[in-house]
Amino acid sequence: MIIAIDGLAGSGKSSTAKKLADKLGFNYFSTGKMYRAITCYAINNSLIKGLPYSLKNHIKSLKIELLGKNFNKIILNDKNYNTEIYSTKVNKYVSSVSSISYVRNKMVKIQREVSKNNNIVCEGRDIGTVVFPDADFKFFFKADLKSRVERRYLDMKNLDSLITKNKLKEMIRARDLKDINRKISPLKRAKDAVLLITTNMKLEEQIDFIYKKVKQ
Repeated sequence: MIIAIDGLAGSGKSSTAKKLADKLGFNYFSTGKMYRAITCYAINNSLIKGLPYSLKNHIKSLKIELLGKNFNKIILNDKNYNTEIYSTKVNKYVSSVSSISYVRNKMVKIQREVSKNNNIVCEGRDIGTVVFPDADFKFFFKADLKSRVERRYLDMKNLDSLITKNKLKEMIRARDLKDINRKISPLKRAKDAVLLITTNMKLEEQIDFIYKKVKQ
C-alpha cells in the first residue's frame, strides 16, 4: 500500500508521515531528502553556479543508495549525506536543483523502485501527481505562512543560530513560489487528494485523520 502526502514547506507533512508510518507499521519515505542530498553534492563539488548543465554528467554516473530503516541513509558515491542536508546553503538551492528535469527523472525512477513490495507513507511535493499517481491514498497539506514559519523556526535555529523568523519567512515564501511555478513536476494538489488545512491542527489530529481514512 502507498499513502502519498504532498504539501507546502512547513505544513506538517514530514512529522505526520513519520508518526503515521510508525502507527501503521509502514516504512516512512521522504523524497525531499533525496533532493537535498543531490543539492548538497552539487554544493560540495562547486556545481551550483553552472546549473543546470554542470550537474548533468555527474547525475548520469552518480551512485545513489537508500539504506537503513525507512530508507533514512542517503549514500551518494559511498558518502553519507544525511548530516549536511538541512544546512542553510542547501535550503537556498534545493528548489533550483529539484526543478531540473534530468534530476527529477532519475529520482522518480529510484523512488518507484524502492516502493516495490513495500508498504510506505511517502511525502514530498509531487508524490500523488507524478511519483505515485496510482497511490492507494492521497493527501495534500496546506497551512498559512505564519504557522509554517513557527513550525520550522526551532528546527532551523538549531542549524543556524543567526536565522530570524523574518528571514525564514522569506525563504519559505520563495520556496513556495519556485515549487508551485516550476515547469517540471510543480507542487499542486492531485484531483483525488484529500485536502487538510493544518494551520490550527495539532500533530496528533493530523495523524488520526489520515489513520481513520486508511482504516475505513
